[in-house]
Amino acid sequence: MKSKFSVLRSIRRKEFNAENYFTKPFTFKGKQKSVYENANLSIFVNESCNADCRFCVDQLRFEGKGKTFIKERIADDEEYFTRLEEVLSTLRPLNPSISITGGEPTKSHRLPRILKLVSKYNFRKRVITTNGSGLLDIVDGKRIIDHIVENGFHHMNISKTHYLENVNANIMKFSNNYFCNEQMREVVKVALSGNVRPRLSCLLLKSGISSIEAMMRYLDYYGEMGVDNIIFRETMDYDKSVMHNIPKLRFLEEQKIKLDDIWSEIDLLQHIFRPITQVLGYYYYCEVYKYKNIDVVMESADLSAIDPQKEKTPNTVFEMVFHLNGNLCGSWLEDEDILLPYECSGRQLSYSTRII
Repeated sequence: MKSKFSVLRSIRRKEFNAENYFTKPFTFKGKQKSVYENANLSIFVNESCNADCRFCVDQLRFEGKGKTFIKERIADDEEYFTRLEEVLSTLRPLNPSISITGGEPTKSHRLPRILKLVSKYNFRKRVITTNGSGLLDIVDGKRIIDHIVENGFHHMNISKTHYLENVNANIMKFSNNYFCNEQMREVVKVALSGNVRPRLSCLLLKSGISSIEAMMRYLDYYGEMGVDNIIFRETMDYDKSVMHNIPKLRFLEEQKIKLDDIWSEIDLLQHIFRPITQVLGYYYYCEVYKYKNIDVVMESADLSAIDPQKEKTPNTVFEMVFHLNGNLCGSWLEDEDILLPYECSGRQLSYSTRII
C-alpha cells in the first residue's frame, strides 16, 4: 500500500531549503537580521551529564565540526542571572519558544531560578529536555518536577531508549541516579496533573528499539502510564571526514536503524499507524502518526546539511542558543554566529573540558 507520505519522503534531502521559511526582522545590537517566525531559544544550562550516551546529540554537534567539547562559563551565579535576564528581556518581543537543555539540566543548582526567570517573561512555549535523573531531586524545598509544573512549563522531553531497564541502562550508561520506570510513572503522573505534557524521546538502535514490533511494545508500555506523545529518531547523519572520535563513529555506524526501512513497513500498517502529517525542515524531516491515543513522531536529520543551507540565507536566524559564557548565538557552538556577545569587562569565567 502506498502512503501519502511517499513522494516527499523519497526526495526529502533534495528538498531541504532554508529559503522556504517565513521570517520577521529583528535587530541584535545594531545588526539587522531576519528571524524564523517559529524560532526557538535554547538555554544551555550545563555541560556536565551523569549519563554517557555514545549517541549524545550535544557531543555530536561539536564532533560534527571537528571540535572538542570545551566550554567557557560565567562562574558567578548573580552575574549569570543578570546576563540571562538581559537576553530574555531583549528577545521577548520575538516571543520564541524556550527549551531548557544541557548536559543534564536537572542536575544544575541554577535550574529552579532559570525556570522562574523564563516564567516571568511568559514565553509562548516552554520545554525542558532531560534524561529524567534529577526530576525527583529536592532543591529549595521542592522536587524539580514541582518547580517545572509551578513555573508553567508546557512540555517535558525525557530521553528513554528502551522500556526494559537493563537495555536502557546499558545504552545510556548512567554513572549515578539512574531514572527507572517507576520513577517515570511518578513523574508522568505529577506532570499531567500540572498540565505539563511529557514526551518520550527514543533513539532507534540495533541494540535497543530496532523494529516496528519493538516500537509498538514501547508505545504500549509508556502509553499505559499516560504518555501520549513519543518521538522515535534515527541516528543523525553527519560529515564523517571531520569526526575524530573513532569509537563514537563506529558506534553510530554499527547501530544505525534506517527510518526508510521502518516507514516501508508502516506503509502496510496504516490501519495501526494512521498518517497525520509530515514536516520538512532545512536539515530534518518528520512523519507524524496516530497510534491508538498516542501522537507518534519519527524523525531523520542530517547535521551536514545545516551549514550549506545557512549559506543560502546568511542573514537568517533559525534558532538561538544562550551559552554558558553569556553569548547568544545562532549556533550550538558558543563562538559561532554570535548575535549578542557578552562583553562585561569584570566578568568571572571558568573553563570546563570534557573529552568526547
